[in-house]
Amino acid sequence: MSRIAKRYAQALLKLTAGDLGKAKNYRDSLNELKALFGLNEAAKVLYSPVMPNDLKKSLLSYGLKAANAGDELSQMVNTVVDAGRVSLLPQVIDVFAKLIDEAEGKVHAEVTSAVSLPSEDTKQIATALSHLLGKNAEITQLVDSSLLGGFVVKVGDYVVDLSLKTKLEGLANAAVQDTFR
Repeated sequence: MSRIAKRYAQALLKLTAGDLGKAKNYRDSLNELKALFGLNEAAKVLYSPVMPNDLKKSLLSYGLKAANAGDELSQMVNTVVDAGRVSLLPQVIDVFAKLIDEAEGKVHAEVTSAVSLPSEDTKQIATALSHLLGKNAEITQLVDSSLLGGFVVKVGDYVVDLSLKTKLEGLANAAVQDTFR
């Protein structure tokens, strides 16, 4: 996350004057706008340093109108375009969503396991994380068969790896180091 994207996201949050409902509406509109960056032709225009800002503003304005965004949000997006930072908009949108989650006391966690976990296990992990972090943990479950067993929990930059694969690799490394001592 860039510091510049964080500053824009914080400024956007200030525009909502602490109204989480307004902030969520902005987030929803911005998520629709973010979809433009995933479209091949639109992305070529938005990311291109040689395309004029007026064209980028027109494209983003179209996206904002389709998302029913208000004038205040449109002005903020235009400010980012005028500053030559269009390529940061997807990152600004992601940071803005995280700031809203923080304000609501939510945290997103990814739980990766070798097989899909039963919902009861997922709920237990979410409860443990909520208790540990003091925030409401929302779990996204991923499957990676290379883990062999156990699971890996990722919350932001923090990773707790309780997978069998990592434990076996650790044992193998320890055995190799003991062999060469």
